[in-house]
Amino acid sequence: MPEPGASLGAEIGSLAFRTAFTRWIAPANQLGFAELTRRTLDELRQAAATLA
Repeated sequence: MPEPGASLGAEIGSLAFRTAFTRWIAPANQLGFAELTRRTLDELRQAAATLA
């Protein structure tokens, strides 16, 4: 994937990881890390789609 697509993909992946991790360690969380990561990526995809 050429620039800037590669950079954008890396940034989104990093944001998804950080967000999912923060949600995962929250005391009230009942979901697994994988599920939280999938949900977070879906949220980011939806948000990005509104920018186009």
